[in-house]
Parts: sequence; structure tokens; C-alpha cells
Amino acid sequence: MSDALRRWLIMNMMSYTIFVYVGIFINLFIWEKNRLISEVAWYNLILYVSWAFAFAAAAYLLTKATVRLLLAVSAFAGGSAFVLLSTLELDNRLLWIALIGMPVGVMYGFFSAAQNLSVSSSGTSAELGRYFSTAGSIQQGVTLVVPLLTAVIISLAGYSGTFGLMLVFLLGMLVFSFAMPKLSFRGQSGEPGDGRDLRASWSRKPGLFWFTASNLAAGVFLQFQQFFLLVFTFNVTENKFWIAALNALYTLATLAGLFAYRRFGLKDFTLLFVGCVLVSGGFLIVLVPAKPVLIASNLLTAVGMFCVVAAWNTLQFKWIKPLAAPQQARALVWRETMICVTRIGTLVLVLSVDDIRGRLFAALIGVALLSLLALPYFEYRARKAGERREAGQAPSGEIEQAGNM
Repeated sequence: MSDALRRWLIMNMMSYTIFVYVGIFINLFIWEKNRLISEVAWYNLILYVSWAFAFAAAAYLLTKATVRLLLAVSAFAGGSAFVLLSTLELDNRLLWIALIGMPVGVMYGFFSAAQNLSVSSSGTSAELGRYFSTAGSIQQGVTLVVPLLTAVIISLAGYSGTFGLMLVFLLGMLVFSFAMPKLSFRGQSGEPGDGRDLRASWSRKPGLFWFTASNLAAGVFLQFQQFFLLVFTFNVTENKFWIAALNALYTLATLAGLFAYRRFGLKDFTLLFVGCVLVSGGFLIVLVPAKPVLIASNLLTAVGMFCVVAAWNTLQFKWIKPLAAPQQARALVWRETMICVTRIGTLVLVLSVDDIRGRLFAALIGVALLSLLALPYFEYRARKAGERREAGQAPSGEIEQAGNM
């Protein structure tokens, strides 16, 4: 693995600590007030709208500065969110939630742009699988420890104690950003963040249609699983130690999946298929009205999501890897935008959900399942088109589809 990818693994360890905390406890902090799904959905909606714009802005900034600036902005935005959580109170709750969600979205967007644009330019295609599986291992280790540690701190010093701790980690992230490679697209033709010529410049890129379809489908089921993993857990218990314990249980199950992946050396598409089966089972059994079933659903989807995300990310980056640097950046901006579009669309529907047993929720499960099951097909078609692209044998039908995007 290249030195640049190793540095990213260290950065991931620090950033995941913050992101795991944010993903669980800021959502819980908002949920505890009124116990409304709509408030948590509103926070996540604002977060992903901000994320999409931040990612595009970060890609553009990479034509003027280095990836270090992107990481610094990410750390500063995260710090702003925790300062607001510690000091700001408003009578208008939706406005207050929006003011928290925006800097969190900027933090995620700038970090995601910095990491994805760097990873796509670092190492070989063979190293990408090792990188994403190792990054997944780090994430699961952090996910195991952080909730338990922060639950202890909250019990002793309240939420403010953990807000202060996260500020310390953000400072560490800011300092380590100066040790990251000075990746930049300065002086290269084309602006990564400029989508105006996307259709024209990609009209000869076979597979763009299937690449886009894969991202749109992924946004639906990723958002559904991520959001309702939290809501299911909060419906089982609001005790922070039990939430941390359940999260640890889900993480241990995921680590078992990681062990099986490494033990049997599953290929990308095999891993993707196994993940789809597990997540589908988790989505379906949740319709049974019992708390133990919610836990079982989370166990299945936690393992399944590890398989799906590890395989899907590897396949996506392998498709992007042969492109020139500015085209890689455009591909990643397009990818992030499409994922955010369907994440936001899913959350708009979730705003109307007030019961996880209602018809709208059942309909969302159906849409998420269809999106999930379509993913292996979309990735297969994108890979075949990519192989033809490298061989210089792109079929005219797929070029036309890509040009009509």
C-alpha cells in the first residue's frame, strides 16, 4: 500500500472517532427532546444538502489549493458545530437543528472530497480493495470503542464533556492535515467542480449511465439503513449505555463479517451479493412488531452493509481509476451529487413518517429493497462498459445513453 494511503488510514482513525460520535449522539441529542422522527430526519436532510454543496466546492478548491486546505476546512466546520451545540439555544427548534446540521454537512463534504479525490489518485487498482477493507476494519474498531467511552463521559460530565472531547480530536485532525500529501489539481486542464461541460466531456465515456444509476440506487438504501438503524435502536432503548452496548454488538457482528471476507477471499461481486442478501433480510423482518426483531434487523443490516459498502466502493473506484485526474475529480463530484440527491429525496419522504409500522414506512422498505437489489446489476454493466472502454470497444448504445444524461 502506498505511503499516501497509509497516511489516509491514520487520518481515518481520527476522523472516524468524530464521525461515529456525531452519527449516534448528535442524533440522540436531537431525538431526546421530543422523540420525533421528523426532527431527526430534518437534521439529516440539512446535513446532506450541505454535504452535496460542500463536496462540489471542495473539488473546485482543489484547483486552487491542496488537499490540506480541504481537511482544515472540514476540521473548522466540525468545531463550529460543537461550539454551537455547547452555546446556542433557540426557541425555533427547526432553525436550531438546521444551524447544527449545516456545519456538520460541510465537515463531511470537505472531508469526503479530500479523501475520495486523494484515494482515486493514489496507489494501484489492486491496492484499493486492501485500502477499503483496512479502512473498514479501523472504522469498526472505532465504532466499538467510541460509543462506550462517550456514554461514560456523558454520564459523568453530560453532553458538554463529550463536545469538548470532540473538539480535541478535531484539533488533532487539523494538526495532522499538515502531514498529508500535497495533492492538488492546480495547472491541470479542466475544473473538477465544474459540471457545465459534464455531458459533453463524458459523452464518449461508456458506462456513465450505469455508474450514475448505481449511485442513485445506493443513495436510497444507504440513507434508509443509516437513518433507521438509529431510529430502531432509539425505539428499543434511550439508555446511552444500552445504545453503546447494542452498537458494540452490531460492530462485533460486522467484524465477524470482515473476518469471513478475509478468510475466504471473496471477490468483489460475491461480497456485494452476500451483502445484498443480508441487508434484504434485515429490511424485511423489521415489519414484525417486536423489539428483539429490531435488534436482529440491525445485526443483519450491519454485516450486510459492511459487505455492500466495501465491495461497492472498490468497484466504483476501479471504474474511476483509469480516467485522467480532472476526469476522476468530475466523476467523484458527479458520484457524490447523485448519492446526495437520492439521500435527500429519501429523507424528504421520511419527514412524513411518524410510525415505523405504517404504510409509508412499508413503501420505503420496498423502494430501498428494489434499489439494493438493482445495485449488483448496475455495477456489472458499469464494469463491462469499463472493460470495453479500456479495450477501445465501446458500444454506440451505451455512449448514447451516457451522452443523454
